[in-house]
Amino acid sequence: MSQYFKYTKSYGTAMYPVHAERTSGLVQRVEPFLTPEQLKSRFLKGIPLRFYNGDVFTDADFKDRIYLAQNEAELRLKITITRELRKEKLAFKQEDYKAYIHLNAEQAPLCTIHQLAIVSADKNNIFEIPPEWIETANFSKGIINVIPLLAAYGVNSVQGAVGNAGIAFLTVMDGLNWVPAYWQIQYTSGVSNAEGLVPTVVNEYIGCIAAIAILSEIAATFIYNSQSQTQDGISQSSSGPGPRIYFLRIEELNAKMEVLEKKIKAIFSQKFFVGNF
Repeated sequence: MSQYFKYTKSYGTAMYPVHAERTSGLVQRVEPFLTPEQLKSRFLKGIPLRFYNGDVFTDADFKDRIYLAQNEAELRLKITITRELRKEKLAFKQEDYKAYIHLNAEQAPLCTIHQLAIVSADKNNIFEIPPEWIETANFSKGIINVIPLLAAYGVNSVQGAVGNAGIAFLTVMDGLNWVPAYWQIQYTSGVSNAEGLVPTVVNEYIGCIAAIAILSEIAATFIYNSQSQTQDGISQSSSGPGPRIYFLRIEELNAKMEVLEKKIKAIFSQKFFVGNF
């Protein structure tokens, strides 16, 4: 890593609420990861968590369902929940280059950026962008821009081994519209600046997924809709919902999950791309 990136660069505000520099603290907007106790208290209160054959869910089972729900939530939301260090390469696009090197990281939101450079296929560092030029205001949407309109433009020197092969990389913008795997970025992605904390709304979304899975598992064991008993000419019968025993609760959680999913995607993802090139 070059002299430019001895430190990481971030926007300096909270990941959630987005761009919040200071909050009153009256509302708890971030919290530790969902626990089994919170899952039962928030989503499963009053529901007998017992299978038809008498088996019950243990805390280890609840933890496992929460882990599964966290992974499913990342796939559904297309964001990183836990903080992860990533490195990827993005294509050079003429239109993006003219728009202040407008790059979209594969995983959003971005907490910090560690490197933005032109790296060849043989891992030769051709040119490294000074961190002073990197605009971080749109990290919540996974957007990276380069704005070299600073004093650093005339002060910083080019970093990297620029040889004859490197010259070709630096001159692509003169004649080519697209080059694969041109930019290399290294960054940390996640929904919270602090390790181990997540937005409360994300915990709520994960809880909905986990609760639906648990209720579905239990309901599937209720295979009988009705039962009857006869003895000495006296009969008694009763009926129940069978496998649909928790259908209403599951429908409510599904509706809540869909609303949360749309809201969270709107906060951390780009729904529309608008430009003027």
